[in-house]
Amino acid sequence: MTEYDLHLYADSFHEGHWCCENLAKIAQSDGGKHQIDYLQGFIPRHSLIFSDLIINITVFGSYKSWKHLPKQIKDLLFWGKPDFIAYDPKNDKILFAVEETGAVPTGNQALQRCERIYGSARKQIPFWYLLSEFGQHKDGGTRRDSIWPTIMGLKLTQLVKTPSIILHYSDINNPEDYNSGNGLKFLFKSLLQIIINYCTLKNPLKGMLELLSIQYENMLEFIKSQWKEQIDFLPGEEILNTKTKELARMYASLAIGQTVKIPEELFNWPRTDKVNFKSPQGLIKYDELCYQLEKAVGSKKAYCLSNNAGAKPQKLESLKEWINSQKKLFDKAPKLTPPAEFNMKLDAFPVTSNNNYYVTTSKNILYLFDYWKDLRIAIETAFPRLKGKLPTDIDEKPALIYICNSVKPGRLFGDPFTGQLSAFSTIFGKKNIDMPRIVVAYYPHQIYSQALPKNNKSNKGITLKKELTDFLIFHGGVVVKLNEGKAY
Repeated sequence: MTEYDLHLYADSFHEGHWCCENLAKIAQSDGGKHQIDYLQGFIPRHSLIFSDLIINITVFGSYKSWKHLPKQIKDLLFWGKPDFIAYDPKNDKILFAVEETGAVPTGNQALQRCERIYGSARKQIPFWYLLSEFGQHKDGGTRRDSIWPTIMGLKLTQLVKTPSIILHYSDINNPEDYNSGNGLKFLFKSLLQIIINYCTLKNPLKGMLELLSIQYENMLEFIKSQWKEQIDFLPGEEILNTKTKELARMYASLAIGQTVKIPEELFNWPRTDKVNFKSPQGLIKYDELCYQLEKAVGSKKAYCLSNNAGAKPQKLESLKEWINSQKKLFDKAPKLTPPAEFNMKLDAFPVTSNNNYYVTTSKNILYLFDYWKDLRIAIETAFPRLKGKLPTDIDEKPALIYICNSVKPGRLFGDPFTGQLSAFSTIFGKKNIDMPRIVVAYYPHQIYSQALPKNNKSNKGITLKKELTDFLIFHGGVVVKLNEGKAY
């Protein structure tokens, strides 16, 4: 009889117990047994007992409660806290990480955990994200999950050759119901197989091609059924529709480390000559750079992904406080040559019918440019102080610009914006395999000093932007290159 000891670090004891109980159900359905005892009277240890193998899983709930947290765990938590992480203390190795959520998968919540997907992938840690496909929105209606986390998982699988899987539970008639759909079953069947493989074969993913293929097929089927609700154009739609099973097996093969070539046209957003154009959408709140971006769409130098527009008005008291705080940041910021100007005024924010204020500028938060040259010219036209400060040797490379309209100081480095940027840079930007783009993030209502080294501590937002962006543009037309720690 072989006995193996693993640790399960979790966001709470409840999450750890939930994981082990579900692993036990799968083990028991395969003829195994489950026992639980408590170390020091309160630390749960779950034992999964098979005919020739015992796997002990000790649960350490609430990451911050443990003084001697392994460095491997600390490093992963830097990118956000997965709900649980399986760890082999003997060999200092993470087996997998899992995020699960019951939050309604719409709006900001749909992308706010994407930095955790990216954080696990960059360390080549198998990652599963379990979330509800359907959720009850606060307006009483039923909403469906965004396609972007799923496409991001596929892109990361292709990039790092490690499982990066998004699983869904619930259905249209049973929103937010764990017992509907196959996501929960596939999650714990996969996790148990990884644990058994690791303990017996030292190869966690051996023999998992078929099980992973089913999960990747579900991801692809979800995209097929949902993409038209979000975007106007999906590259590779035909091959996705006709070769779903073959594609799923390709992604599963990549996930277990095999070399496979995904068709280049799939999920690879092209240049404008391959796109059916929509008219420019105009602005909600005027902004000169956003105006120039819309002009670029009109002249077919760039395009957006959809005509869907969203805006969240803010209360007068909050907006006034944030503008005042941004002005204080600006007054204390290092002086630049030529000087930047602060022109953020309350009366520039449009008023809604119920006396709240729009902070959203463009109706789109993402523009894909054929060439950096055209985006550079748009930036320099909006902000003449930047002429001659942006590089021209990359003019022929494709580019994208992401817009974060937040006004509250500090929010640019938090959720959901780090998640959005993680997803978009992986799918369209620097980490996109087939057509990597120059990535610009634009913060029309934020002051640049927040991104300078002496004014921020290292955090996931800063680190993500260092890895995933080339330039940050702030209010007044100030550019920050995080890798240099300088403002221009």
